[in-house]
Amino acid sequence: MIKRILPVLFFVVSLATLGAQTSIDKPAATIKLTKQEVISVRQLKSDVEKLEKVTNNKWSADQIKVVLDNRINSMLFLQYCEKEKITVSETEVNNALAQMKSSLGAKATDADLEKALQSSGVFVEPRAYVRQRLLFEAYIKLKRADDLKDAMVQPTADEILKAYDLAKSSLVRPDTMRVSVLYVDTRGKSDADEKKAKAVLDSAASVLKSNPSKFDEYVLRAGDAAGYKAIPSLYIEKTSQNRTLYGADLFDAIFKLKAGDVSAVVESPTGYRIVRANEFLAQKQLGLSDTIPGNENVTVQQYIAYQLMNEKQSQFLSDAEAELVSKLRKEATIKIFEENLKW
Repeated sequence: MIKRILPVLFFVVSLATLGAQTSIDKPAATIKLTKQEVISVRQLKSDVEKLEKVTNNKWSADQIKVVLDNRINSMLFLQYCEKEKITVSETEVNNALAQMKSSLGAKATDADLEKALQSSGVFVEPRAYVRQRLLFEAYIKLKRADDLKDAMVQPTADEILKAYDLAKSSLVRPDTMRVSVLYVDTRGKSDADEKKAKAVLDSAASVLKSNPSKFDEYVLRAGDAAGYKAIPSLYIEKTSQNRTLYGADLFDAIFKLKAGDVSAVVESPTGYRIVRANEFLAQKQLGLSDTIPGNENVTVQQYIAYQLMNEKQSQFLSDAEAELVSKLRKEATIKIFEENLKW
């Protein structure tokens, strides 16, 4: 799925219900690509008032015209899709909405999704936004697929080197410890169960103190039956964010270890841990052949190439959107009632 915000077509659409003008409404604009439609002052004011509430700002006359232009673009695009028989099903819309909500967490609500969109600059009711985004994706696949393919040329060596030079200051791996972990998660457990879980690790720690070489055996036997679980390999960077994430006690204990050392039982925000330090990696400026911290299967060169391809796709989609809007506005009959835009 093409994931991006579409500012020209989709910055503000369907904030108010699209419908026919009533006898007491004044027209803000009329449009016709395949059929005549009216945008009433009431609809436009509703859009603006909702945007003002969300942004906590009074919108200027120029900003109101931007809102109107985006509604015009949206309605023209919908008429175009109807004419070209470009459609999306309710199932597709529902699935996309569910996927977006799940990315925010298992318990994310419609309100959470709307808030997340607003924080990204998308002040649109989620269902309306998703529908139009899917329609735009369908348009690209049906009408511009070959153009997109031509635009997606693999970056050259010069492009990669230039991007690396610009990003080099941020491509630094901090001091990092590669560890193996035995753990019990005590979240949601009763006091009795928590005490029992800690006892399991205490027993393991006692054995490992005298015989650290048995650590791999404990990793191999980890599971529900054993009463603990294991993470065979984990890279932990020495950053303030990770100290907060893992808890100061566990974090500090890890970076006091030397390669081959096994810690005692350490309490963390989510339970108890025994950690073996496998390898210490000193801070380093990453080169193109180095792997990305946290993703040892991707090199810096591959990551930069991926980013450049994303930029090419984004630029193509932005240009395609602007071209389509320009084409539709030239083909359509649009009348804006400037005298009705002052309130």
